[in-house]
Amino acid sequence: MREGCPVTHRRDPLRAGVALGAGRVADRLSLSLGLGAGSVVGGRTALRLDPRVLEAVAAGRRSVLVTGTNGKATVTALVTAALGEKGSVVTNAMGANTTDGIIAALAKDRTSPVAALEVDDVHLGAVVKGTRPRAVIALNSSREYTRGVSLARTLRHWRRTAAALPDDSVAIINTDDPLVSWAFEAAPRVVPVSGGLDWRDDALLCPACRAPHEFEGLSWSCPGCGRQRRAPQWTVVAEGDEGDEGVEWYVEHGRGRQRIEVTVPGRTATVGEAFALAAADVFGVDLAGAAERMATVADVDERYAPVQIGEHAARLMRLDNPAGWAEALDVAATTGAQLVMVVDPDGPRDTATMWESPFHLIGGHEVAVTGGRSSDVVAILTAAGVRTRVAPDVLSAIATREAGDVLVACNTPAFRRVSAQFRGGAA
Repeated sequence: MREGCPVTHRRDPLRAGVALGAGRVADRLSLSLGLGAGSVVGGRTALRLDPRVLEAVAAGRRSVLVTGTNGKATVTALVTAALGEKGSVVTNAMGANTTDGIIAALAKDRTSPVAALEVDDVHLGAVVKGTRPRAVIALNSSREYTRGVSLARTLRHWRRTAAALPDDSVAIINTDDPLVSWAFEAAPRVVPVSGGLDWRDDALLCPACRAPHEFEGLSWSCPGCGRQRRAPQWTVVAEGDEGDEGVEWYVEHGRGRQRIEVTVPGRTATVGEAFALAAADVFGVDLAGAAERMATVADVDERYAPVQIGEHAARLMRLDNPAGWAEALDVAATTGAQLVMVVDPDGPRDTATMWESPFHLIGGHEVAVTGGRSSDVVAILTAAGVRTRVAPDVLSAIATREAGDVLVACNTPAFRRVSAQFRGGAA
């Protein structure tokens, strides 16, 4: 946390100052003892000493919050780049997306006038209360068994939060997701973005009346209560084909269209640029300049930048639910990358949702498998008609693939381990 910056707090500035000072001490102690990177513990300490400390570190900033089950980190990185016209933008990298992690990030940068913050689904209410954001981006919502988080409870939490947003706040929502649409329909202002809905199984029933939704393409409606998809104001479209000219991507909006350069693989990044441009528009940012800055985003929390390992260029992805695994399959298909799966133990239900994931889409292909849950993964893939080759470790798994691009798809504990291994010079 930065020394010498004045602390302001409308309720008790002295208490906020003491709390932030204690947080700095906790940060240093954590780093010196090798207990972590100090990205959360300082904020946690400050929050315990002053429950309203988030208001102090967020004061005087215009904030965008990004929440959802999947894609938060990628879209937050794009928003951070898009808003760069407004000056320096503080953000919370490396997944520190809980209230205490956000406090720590804001406390370390007290001068940036704009904040782009990734927010864990269940922490949205507390972060909205503390930051009074200019915009909230809601990407999608589906189950997360490994954390024991109830989807229904999360949606009710979002709905209460949306109704309590400040009058000048904007909810930028994925209008293709019926659950997100219901949760944010009471927001003061809603900007609908066509973000797609690759995983429908959790959105089959209307959250308002429990009648089955009717889907047709990207559109949806509820015959029970009459709710239906709002017409999107921001949509990603592709022109061209995979030939010599290639595909050109555009974001269409109410005043025209903006060409975008997609530099991060996968559909999440492509539609994420539409969400980021919608946020930039709320902030009055020139869209052409925002698109240029987003084109420089090539890595998100060490997930996408290729790591050279012998004859292979390996990209990491972190996945924990069927929608996430569907995204990994999309990335593999669109980039032509070969797939390696690394799944480590993460609680008694860590592989439960993998049985629902659409691995049948790669039926007949071979996937290299490793990690502490490799036996479970082999059973899941075999049931989907996917051939497997088990390897003792991730480097051996990568070595079984032909020279070229490899996508290393990991669950959260495996991602931490493999990411640290790659940073340490896996090659």
